[in-house]
Amino acid sequence: MELIRNTELPTQKHFTAVILAAGQGTRLRPLTDDRPKCMVEVAGASILSRQIATLKACGIQNIVIVGGYLHEKLPTDGVIKVVNHEFAETNMIYSLHCAKDHLKGHVIVSYGDIFFDEKVLQKLMASPYDIAIASDQLWEQYWEKRFAEPLSDAETFAIHPATAQVLSLGQKPKSRSEIQGQFIGLLKFSETGIQQFQTAYNACAADESCKANAWHSGRPLEKAYMTDILNDLAGQGVLYFEPIDRGWFEIDDVDDLRVAERELQFFQDL
Repeated sequence: MELIRNTELPTQKHFTAVILAAGQGTRLRPLTDDRPKCMVEVAGASILSRQIATLKACGIQNIVIVGGYLHEKLPTDGVIKVVNHEFAETNMIYSLHCAKDHLKGHVIVSYGDIFFDEKVLQKLMASPYDIAIASDQLWEQYWEKRFAEPLSDAETFAIHPATAQVLSLGQKPKSRSEIQGQFIGLLKFSETGIQQFQTAYNACAADESCKANAWHSGRPLEKAYMTDILNDLAGQGVLYFEPIDRGWFEIDDVDDLRVAERELQFFQDL
């Protein structure tokens, strides 16, 4: 697999990476009984160590980890650790807000239960858009390996192919025609994009109606999903996507772990 090399990226754009790793990983028990979800090993290396290695290989040295559940087990060497003490009652957006002091300049935000190759990250880093998300165009073949019925877990993803705009995402699909890709939990913000994101968050936090029903999601702000605010940004016409063709894994349960280890072994054997 050929990597996209852009030696100007580290010098032209200095990125901070924020890894959201506060969750309890209940669907990975008993593997998460004594460690955070991101510390579960996949083929001999933890999800987190795989992420960090890729970030550093792409020139990102400033790495922030937002921990919560068993955060004391997270590494501290060479990274900044922020703790979401309310991890049991909150979700991704709240965890990202805990790291608000580090959201400056160009920022990569990653869910803590995924890992990806350099090609995926480099494409997102090179995106010209202020807010861009990675979208797997080959999601269907991956979901079919993970789920007996792929629609049971997939989310809607509507795009404007000519402009790379995301029109809406994150809802329960009625058919596969509503899915034109899948958000993988990896985002890129420019300085302007971060300001747009924080403006949307602060506006909701200042509105009692939105706080109780964040962006009409049916969830209070502290429990809102990342896709809730992204869907709002899509409605504002400021959310874009970068298409990828696999090159990543999500480890949400033991079946996901088996799929990832099987595919990693396959590529090693080639």
